[in-house]
Amino acid sequence: MYDEKILPVEEMLAYEEFTDRVEILRELDAWVKNIQRMASPSTAIISPRRMGKTVLLDRLVNTVFFKPEYRVAPFYFRMTREKTTLRKFLLEYATTFFRQYIAYCNQDPVLFQDESLELGELLEQDSEHDAVRLAQKMIRDFLRRYEKNTHEDARNQWDAFIRIPERLASFSGTRVAVIIDEFQEMKFSVYDTSEEHFTELGARGMLTDQGATNLTATYDRQSQSRKAPMLVSGSAVTLIFRTVMGGPLGGRFDFRYLRPLSVPDGAALLHQLLDIYLPDVTASPENALYASAQVGAHPYYLYCLAMSKSEDKKFDDTDSIDRLIRYETEQGKIFGFWQTHFQDNRMHINTDSDEVLGKKIIYYFTRYNNQPVGIRELAEKLNVPKKTVEEKIERLYLADLVWRTRARYYAFNDICLMRYIKFVYENDLEDVEEIDLSQQNLFNNLKGRFLELVVQVTMMKFNNETLDGKFFGKTGEMETPLFQFADTKYVKSSGSRSYQIDVYARERRKGERIWLCECKYTKTKMGIKQVGKLEDAAVALRQEAEELGRTVPDIQMWLVSTGGFTGEVAEYVREREDIFFSDYEGINGIFRAYGGNYNIPVFKEQ
Repeated sequence: MYDEKILPVEEMLAYEEFTDRVEILRELDAWVKNIQRMASPSTAIISPRRMGKTVLLDRLVNTVFFKPEYRVAPFYFRMTREKTTLRKFLLEYATTFFRQYIAYCNQDPVLFQDESLELGELLEQDSEHDAVRLAQKMIRDFLRRYEKNTHEDARNQWDAFIRIPERLASFSGTRVAVIIDEFQEMKFSVYDTSEEHFTELGARGMLTDQGATNLTATYDRQSQSRKAPMLVSGSAVTLIFRTVMGGPLGGRFDFRYLRPLSVPDGAALLHQLLDIYLPDVTASPENALYASAQVGAHPYYLYCLAMSKSEDKKFDDTDSIDRLIRYETEQGKIFGFWQTHFQDNRMHINTDSDEVLGKKIIYYFTRYNNQPVGIRELAEKLNVPKKTVEEKIERLYLADLVWRTRARYYAFNDICLMRYIKFVYENDLEDVEEIDLSQQNLFNNLKGRFLELVVQVTMMKFNNETLDGKFFGKTGEMETPLFQFADTKYVKSSGSRSYQIDVYARERRKGERIWLCECKYTKTKMGIKQVGKLEDAAVALRQEAEELGRTVPDIQMWLVSTGGFTGEVAEYVREREDIFFSDYEGINGIFRAYGGNYNIPVFKEQ
């Protein structure tokens, strides 16, 4: 257990607060592991602030550090906006790298986190590890040059040091994962000048972003390394995207966008937060799901609800949750979060020749939560040229209020941002129509599809663990597979009949193995007709593969019914190895094994 040993990185959250992120954490773990065989390209994780990316990186480092069999040392550097000279920064960067590299080789988490050690003290570390001895030789070489020269050599020594992780990885065989949080800040915080001149500039208020040295550009060679590739992150979405996808680093990075939690995982997080911080406050599974849906399962917003200073903080029903969300977006932590963001980006948001029109564009933009922004529609609505709207949306893009992909602008999946905008701008504008930002329709749809969603989300967390076979209607133990994806699918038979498959998932292994899941989310038992429907869908899927000349898949069927099964179904599937079946207790057992901390609610019939 994590709480029984010292971790190399002190995590900012209680261990139990880390919810979901299983899939991306698994992928990043594989990314680190594959560095040993030089199969991992440099990658960027991009997300808005407060989405949990730093927590994710903390957990990644704490996971892979204790895997010496990977022979990949995590080098984890967190950038801040604290301004410094290049010579000072070089020493801090080099000290952090060598300390963490030696700590990994020696499996010493205390050394990894001991920032009080000076670089020269690492020469006193005793080790029989060949990589440590080689690292100590490189430390001596580095210090010899650093102490002999002044700030005038700092840039040359920095450029040389960029290659050290790769050289050490190549010579020693212990590779390196170069992990830098808030990478874009390397553009604005470091100045290639003497300490005296740096102090003078600071006193005169002349330490501008434009005067800083853009160190991100110096990674143009390092970012292509396969022995010490980079994993960088950034919460200034537009800036980090431009940094890694353009300029000297263009084409060198893969990237992953970190999204909010799934709604079921958001509800699990809320339950966990209440258990940890407010044991006297409770929320039923239905109300926790409602709260999660209403804030888009955003982890920070769920934290804000749990820790709200509202005098009327309750999760008793949907009305009390709506009041709590309104308090937070209009005067609580969520309001303060976005108020600060808008103030910090006012040079982009408020530069309009027609201030009222600019506000109207922002106000009507709230219609497009998690959707492509309808620029033509906005232009027609406001009776202005399309170019005027495009220019405003571009400024919102620079302010990290929209994101861009495939030459289109999209609103972030952030309903609380939209509610904040509506609250701030609606009262300043005359003759604007009321925009409904309730997520009630989403919640109603969620209730109808919740079981399918739980099954999909949970299947993507399977990772070759062993579970009790009784959860799947079988005896003994069962090893869960690793899935490539899990989603809904439609398939047509040769007779033109169409079948909806509630959950269609493909395993990550050689050969074709597909899981088809039929979900019955009521209190009534699943009958033999629904079993036959799933079997017919399996036949249609095989026929489709044959007609298209594809490999005919091996199919595993899975019946999930919160109301259980009729005796006829139980008898029919008991001896069938190709059919699993989970009743309410079974699916809850699986759900709980992967982080669910409440029983799956069975809503009233729609």
